[in-house]
Amino acid sequence: MDGVSLDVAPGEFFSLLGPSGCGKTTTLRLIAGFERPDAGRVTMLGADVTARRPYERPIGMVFQNYALFPHLSVAGNVAFGLEERRVPRAEIAGRVERALELVRLDPRQFAGRRPTELSGGQRQRVALARALVLEPPILLLDEPLAALDLQLRKEMQLELRALNRRLGITFLLVTHDQDEALVMSDRIAVMHAGR
Repeated sequence: MDGVSLDVAPGEFFSLLGPSGCGKTTTLRLIAGFERPDAGRVTMLGADVTARRPYERPIGMVFQNYALFPHLSVAGNVAFGLEERRVPRAEIAGRVERALELVRLDPRQFAGRRPTELSGGQRQRVALARALVLEPPILLLDEPLAALDLQLRKEMQLELRALNRRLGITFLLVTHDQDEALVMSDRIAVMHAGR
């Protein structure tokens, strides 16, 4: 990384666009707290979070491979972060149901299924619901549509954009797909060789 500096406005859909190996994912990992910067700082919502661990930052994250737990049901995957944060049990079921409905997965039909029983698009929606159920002010998306077929990618691009507008959450997307960035983003930062 070579002196990367970004300002993303609250509620904005911001994309980092560039070829493989240019530094997009590294930048996202720095923002998420999975890596520490050699110099500089990371601020979120006016606070310096450079020394905070990922779970201490006001973010949700959707990974490229979805990172779903195969031994947990859909509901278990979505509830995982709430349980880790010790949200009262009585509150978890309702929040999981609302998160699944938000990503257009009927809880009655999908809550009990395992990730292996889902299509790629359904797994992507579960990963999105797992991030959104935490009600983060910032959502980081690491090429979340890369594994989907073209038609489903187009549909999910529009859905993500609509969710951004409806929820008012700041979305920061990493992608190598120029069309994807143009369809969804308010602004785009083009990266090349860490700059």
